Amino acid sequence: MKRKYILTLILLFLSTSIILILYCILPKNEPRNAWDQYLLGEYKKMPVGADNPDMAALQNYYMTIDPELKSVPNERLYEAYKYTRKLQSGNPIKPTSLEWTETGSNMGGRTRAIMLDPKDPDYKKVWAGSVTGGLWYNNDIYSNNSGWQVVDDFWPNLSISCMAYDPNDPNTMYAGTGECQTARFIYRESSGVGIGIWKSSDDGETWEIIPSTEDFKYISDLKVRDEDGSSVIYAGVVSGFYHGINFQSEPNDGLYRSLDGGNTWEQVLPDIIGEDLPYAPACIEIGPGGRIFVGTMKNLDGNGGATILYSDQGTIGSWTIFDDYEEIIQDDPDRPIPGRVIIACALSDEDRVYALIGAGYLNSANFNFAQGRYILRSNNGGQSWTQRNLPGGDPFWANLSWHAFIAAVSPSDPDDLYVGGKDVWKTTNGGFFWSHVSDWELMYSGGGDDYVHCDQHEQIYIDNSSSKMLLGCDGGVFYTANASSGNPVFQEKNKGYNTLQFYTCDIYPVTGTNYFVGGLQDNGTLLFTGDPLDVNDMIDVGDGAYCFFDETEPQIMITSTYYNVYTIFYNWNFYDQTGIDGTGVFINPADYDSKNNILYANAVNFDNTYPNRILRISGIPNNPNNQLINLYTGLNTYFSHVKVSPYAPEGTSTLFLGSQNGRLFRVDNAQSNPDVTEISTDDLPVAYVSGIALGGSEDILLVTFTNYGVPSVWQSYNGGTGWEDISGNLPDMPIRWCLYHPQNNKMVMLATEIGIWTTDDASQGEVLWEPEAGIPNVRVDMLQMRTTDNTVLAATHGRGLMYTTWDYDPFTLIWGIRSSPAI
Repeated sequence: MKRKYILTLILLFLSTSIILILYCILPKNEPRNAWDQYLLGEYKKMPVGADNPDMAALQNYYMTIDPELKSVPNERLYEAYKYTRKLQSGNPIKPTSLEWTETGSNMGGRTRAIMLDPKDPDYKKVWAGSVTGGLWYNNDIYSNNSGWQVVDDFWPNLSISCMAYDPNDPNTMYAGTGECQTARFIYRESSGVGIGIWKSSDDGETWEIIPSTEDFKYISDLKVRDEDGSSVIYAGVVSGFYHGINFQSEPNDGLYRSLDGGNTWEQVLPDIIGEDLPYAPACIEIGPGGRIFVGTMKNLDGNGGATILYSDQGTIGSWTIFDDYEEIIQDDPDRPIPGRVIIACALSDEDRVYALIGAGYLNSANFNFAQGRYILRSNNGGQSWTQRNLPGGDPFWANLSWHAFIAAVSPSDPDDLYVGGKDVWKTTNGGFFWSHVSDWELMYSGGGDDYVHCDQHEQIYIDNSSSKMLLGCDGGVFYTANASSGNPVFQEKNKGYNTLQFYTCDIYPVTGTNYFVGGLQDNGTLLFTGDPLDVNDMIDVGDGAYCFFDETEPQIMITSTYYNVYTIFYNWNFYDQTGIDGTGVFINPADYDSKNNILYANAVNFDNTYPNRILRISGIPNNPNNQLINLYTGLNTYFSHVKVSPYAPEGTSTLFLGSQNGRLFRVDNAQSNPDVTEISTDDLPVAYVSGIALGGSEDILLVTFTNYGVPSVWQSYNGGTGWEDISGNLPDMPIRWCLYHPQNNKMVMLATEIGIWTTDDASQGEVLWEPEAGIPNVRVDMLQMRTTDNTVLAATHGRGLMYTTWDYDPFTLIWGIRSSPAI
């Protein structure tokens, strides 16, 4: 009996011990595994493939999502902007503030707003709004020597969508924020939620957000109409889907009318037929007789698209609705979803109006694709409409009609019409026959007379001239002086318009030689050798991904495009192409071991094809050998960061790998038979590892995370055995990259969603971070450093490439001359 009792106690002790052990283990593994499974399920819904050039937007969404909310709390970014400006205004001139230099660019990014300055009688001065780079002006658009000037790099919102001026007071201007055109559940995500309408009363010298508009999430269009000597503002206000959640404009969508300069507003559109919500305006046009036309877009519930409204009064109850094509589209089995409507009025004939109507469908991933399905013409001021021919005879002339869709009528000829989708088309007979007048693919061969970058967003004639036209597109601003010709010649007008959206960058390793390479959205990979970047500097196509200079053999350069396709250059010339196409993800994490001429990259797809594998390319440049290596980490999603250690023993490679659930791995002997060790602990957040930096040894490690809602910067002094949160006073925002100063491990630099932040002492308990005042409040994706002369290069997503010298001055640090921000 006694022996049986003792055995029972032993079994009870063992079972209790097992339960306790499992209890200790599960909190570490279960949340990370659950997050991995959630992400994998989401990734499997995505339209994976290199033919979707905006997969990077969805990739970025899942990098920044709040793990608790499973969405991105965009309002936190606005709070972070306000906090950043408070710190910057508190330290306007820091004695040791870094001086950042732009590389300069004669290429531009996505531009939806172009406006002639009403005070310039010669119409030389032009304003332009970039969806990620803010508001700009050019004092002489005709001169090739006149460059663009940015209005303010430190606005809390740099997403400009539309502009208008007061016809009775040309000193007064308005700029709408938020990119609504892509704020839908589609694979191309919006560049940002807006914060209302900016207003200037001094010809653009100073700007302020109109307080009454702060709940307007997206401004789709703006017009100011002279009504018997009074200036009446009309603002298209819509809601949108951004970073996983709906942003509802308050009090609701609609056309808002203001009689007092924006102090108060009244919504004037009727409700959607059968609904209790107003139509969502996509476009506002005012004809030469004063008639207001509104083209709609579907709202968040999917209702009210493909509809045209007009009114002579612009007031409640005065609107005529034309929704015939909404029903026609709904009955179409191929494209049953009514889409966006663009209106264009003929100034020379108030009865002539054109309408472009998009229509689409849901694919297997539930993404709404849409094309330019109809072009309509009215000869009686919108009372009735007739269908015209499509450019090229196919809706795919505007294959992204929810995104790139625009039209403009010649001021002198109502039959002369320009339209834009992916390219620019023209008709001189009111839509019977069309000419394809631009070719975006010429960007890959240096441009030319027919070159206009792809995806058209704005077309305006200058000074009622039928010859002079400005065009806004994903490549900035273009101009033609012979728009009335059947074969117009286009010119790029992007001198200094540095709104390029870089993902990656690297620095030429030779001390003092500032050559840079960078991969960017829609503009391939560019090589900077001293002169401002232009289309002739494009050395690789598509969306540019990771790129490298060989630090020991600088004649070797490597570029890449999506899904692990790499190009090797030798002495600046094409040498070879390598990689395994179809592995990895869109902008695929990678790093290059210059000592051993081996490139390492994530090989796992979004849907977990090639699980736990990295791509190893040895033998660069002469004999590239591609191998997929299984690291057996147990992950279900792709490796989020790859870092080559500079301290590996001679002839070997040591890697540090990050994951999307916060797990970290050290890989020794990566060049042959990898030995994998996990170096993450329970303390690290369940989140996307965006950056890994090494200090003076492999014991000193820095790790950053891009997700909202988690402590974003962590440090280890023992090679990953233990980790400390050093996020300090950083606001809740994505941290995208990190660097240690090579001469002082206490000095750290971060690439963030709001510029660059630094600290001079990352070793103290409560680390104090400062936003750098010399660089715009723009998203920064990557930082690279040439340690021989302390040159740092920043890849910004909206303001091009910028660089600085990050000096180490022991005297300054000892005596505390570099100020710390107030908390």
